[in-house]
Amino acid sequence: MSRVFLETRVPGIAKTYEFSADSVMSVGTIKKAMIDQISAVENMTVFPDPDKVLMCSIDMNGLLQDSETLGSIGIKSGGTIMLI
Repeated sequence: MSRVFLETRVPGIAKTYEFSADSVMSVGTIKKAMIDQISAVENMTVFPDPDKVLMCSIDMNGLLQDSETLGSIGIKSGGTIMLI
């Protein structure tokens, strides 16, 4: 298990955040944690329906599936993802 540091862009509010996660965590778990943390920092509901939020890899040019783990799909520290 290793830590992965990610730059996370949220175009809906034109902001970028930095997160870290374990490489063995699922995309779905990480996405939920990011949504919760962003909403807490912004003190508002950023994503009205969290179940419909998509997580995309800018570096890999594609959508990430909730059941995948960061390590299994090759997401590495310094990568950029987007929540839409």
